[in-house]
Amino acid sequence: MKKILLYLTIVWVLITPMHSIGQRKNVLRPGEKLTFGAYYNWHFIWIRSGQIHLSLKSRNTQAGERWQISAEAHTFKSYDRLYKIRDTIETTVKPFTLEPEYYVQSFNHGNEYSFYEYRIPAPGKYIYSDVRRFKKPAFKDTLTAVPGIRDMLAMAYEFRSHDYSKLKIGQKVPLTMLVDNEVHPIYYRYLGKETITTRDKVVFSCHKFSILLLQGDFFPGGEYLKVWIEDGPHHLPVMVETKILVGSVKAILESAEINGSPVKFEF
Repeated sequence: MKKILLYLTIVWVLITPMHSIGQRKNVLRPGEKLTFGAYYNWHFIWIRSGQIHLSLKSRNTQAGERWQISAEAHTFKSYDRLYKIRDTIETTVKPFTLEPEYYVQSFNHGNEYSFYEYRIPAPGKYIYSDVRRFKKPAFKDTLTAVPGIRDMLAMAYEFRSHDYSKLKIGQKVPLTMLVDNEVHPIYYRYLGKETITTRDKVVFSCHKFSILLLQGDFFPGGEYLKVWIEDGPHHLPVMVETKILVGSVKAILESAEINGSPVKFEF
């Protein structure tokens, strides 16, 4: 179970800057809440081991209105004995443009922990980071903020604002991802439309994407990450699935709330 919920949370970072595909749609509104079930596959058996919660809020600051995006992931108590996960991520961005100004993440996996904090003050040329990791020296760093760079949550919500009708099947779109105090150039590929049925028998018409994964201790290298985004007014992320070195993992949308009202799914 190690790091499963971590990677199901960060998969939403794998998206592109707006200028790469053109027009944007105003699908985001403060007051949105999303809940996902986290599953691990082992020998054809899908095990629901935890949940992921995402939320978008508006708050007033001295610099004006800002959007606060939060993510929280946890294993169920019945799985904590195997491997306990308690992760939180929060980013503060400018409304609609989603340019990040402040980001903080705290990951607790078993007896290990990590903490990352990024500050991107105006005019946004540099990223000032504070990093603390289990059994490693804490340090501060300064990174160059390249145009279009986004942290994982800011990029995830920007992706949902894009007009997918501008993409052609098979088209690859480059992106720039800030994660683990490093800047990574990767890409996603548009795979067209697909109708999927969730485990709760809810049917969605979706846009499908594959994402290039960088090879590491947990992921094989290649386009193994698949993402399905609702072809509807809110561009809700419906499902994410990817291979890992042992088995595969999946996140499935279980509930959504827009402006305080539950979204009704069709069965």
